[in-house]
Amino acid sequence: MADVLLEVRDVVKHYPVRRGVVVQRTVGSVQAVDGVSLALRRGRTLGLVGESGSGKSTLARLLVGVEKPTAGQILLEGTDVTRMDRTARRALRQKVQMIFQDPYTSLNPRMSVGEIVGEAFELHPASAPAGSRQAAVQELLELVGLDPDHVHRYPHQFSGGQRQRIGIARALAVRPSVLVCDEPVSALDVSVQGQVINLLRRLQRELGLSYLFIAHDLAVVRHIAHEVSVMYLGRVVETGPRAGVYGSPRHPYTRALMSAVPLPDPTLRGRRDEIVLEGDVPSPSSPPSGCRFHTRCWWAGRQTADGSVPAPCRGEDPRLTGDGDHLSACHFPVAGPTGAGGAADGLRTVAR
Repeated sequence: MADVLLEVRDVVKHYPVRRGVVVQRTVGSVQAVDGVSLALRRGRTLGLVGESGSGKSTLARLLVGVEKPTAGQILLEGTDVTRMDRTARRALRQKVQMIFQDPYTSLNPRMSVGEIVGEAFELHPASAPAGSRQAAVQELLELVGLDPDHVHRYPHQFSGGQRQRIGIARALAVRPSVLVCDEPVSALDVSVQGQVINLLRRLQRELGLSYLFIAHDLAVVRHIAHEVSVMYLGRVVETGPRAGVYGSPRHPYTRALMSAVPLPDPTLRGRRDEIVLEGDVPSPSSPPSGCRFHTRCWWAGRQTADGSVPAPCRGEDPRLTGDGDHLSACHFPVAGPTGAGGAADGLRTVAR
């Protein structure tokens, strides 16, 4: 599509597993990201959700160029950045910046706020002329809602929410097109989370930014994202517009995630369907054959008379299919909108 700014095509990132003290040998690989495809449009937010270990943060590091993919393509404005040389990748980092999860450890405590934000100008001099960098730093601080006169203060003199605003200002210093937000509000108080989310939405409107927003909190993602992709064990299992993924999720894993979202209305608590997944997430170094979710799937057993997992789920790797932009990787997609409980209409069973 013409409005796609950043596209990920079948990206793979495997880490080798080695054994031995003197003579090391490769005995396997950790499949952190295994064939992920995504598309981020201009001025839009793509929410990326999933359990810890699903590959979200690894994908984020690939997008900002911190790590190189094992296979696949990452296209920025139509150019494959995986084939760029070192000089070209440095220019890429000017267009794609990252906001980190922990506002306490992501800022150098030995540097003042002015030095932290202004450091980007040293690496990318074209972003601000040498004589105007102090003013540029103050302008960035004011843009994110901080006092521009606090440029000489140090990170320990700010609250957690203020530190995250400093991190956002640092990311904006080089005028990027894309911000990769890796759990940017998970370490903040709930009231502060709302302020930071509102700030990100305002910056998107004013600057035309595109966000890849990674989070565990589905309520936060619903508030900020236009499209949503769900990852499980290194793969995208469902993707589509926010209304479709939240209103009528088709993958059993997505249904389980939705059923775990806390309800703000106390009168509805205890009245919705609860989907409790059985067992732990399989190891990414030895994922199950066929559908990677079939070992924990609450829906698969309903497709056979004896409650066993169907053969396609055990032996055939499902691909993303569906109608329009709403796709799911499931042999037996769950039909119907979520009701009060987040499961398919008529389901009143707790899967254990």
